[in-house]
Amino acid sequence: MGAAPCFGETPLDSELTSEIIEAVDQATSSIPESYINERHHIIEKMRHAAPGPYEDLHYADYPDKNESSVNALALEKVISKEAKKEIAKKINEQIEPKVDAKTADLNPAARAAVRKAVEKMVEQLIDKAVDEFVKNIDKYDKQTKP
Repeated sequence: MGAAPCFGETPLDSELTSEIIEAVDQATSSIPESYINERHHIIEKMRHAAPGPYEDLHYADYPDKNESSVNALALEKVISKEAKKEIAKKINEQIEPKVDAKTADLNPAARAAVRKAVEKMVEQLIDKAVDEFVKNIDKYDKQTKP
C-alpha cells in the first residue's frame, strides 16, 4: 500500500503503522470481488425483472446499451461513502485494542489525538485503495461479462 502518513512523536510507531496498513489491505482486498459479485447480482436482477426494468435498466439492453450504467450502479454500491465508512469502522474496531495499548501511558487528550490520527490514516488508506481499484476497473469489467 505504501508509506503511511507521519504523525510526529506519537505512539503511532512503525509496528502499529504496519498493522494498520495490513488491516486496510486485508479489508480492501475484497473490493474487486465485491464489485464483480455486485455486477452479477444486478444483471441477474435485470434478467428476473425482464421484460420490465430493474433500477431503470432493461436486460434486453444489456450489454449493448446499458453496460456502463450497470458498471456505474455496481461501483456505486461497492464504494459508496457508506461502504467506505463501514470498512473503516471494522478496521478501527480491529485495531482499537492495539492503539489503546500503545497509548495507555498518555494523557486523555493525547490518546484522543492519536485515535483521531489513526482514524484519518485509515480513511486515507481506504480512499487510496478505492482510487487504485477505480483506476484499474476495466480489468474487472472484463471478468463480469455474462
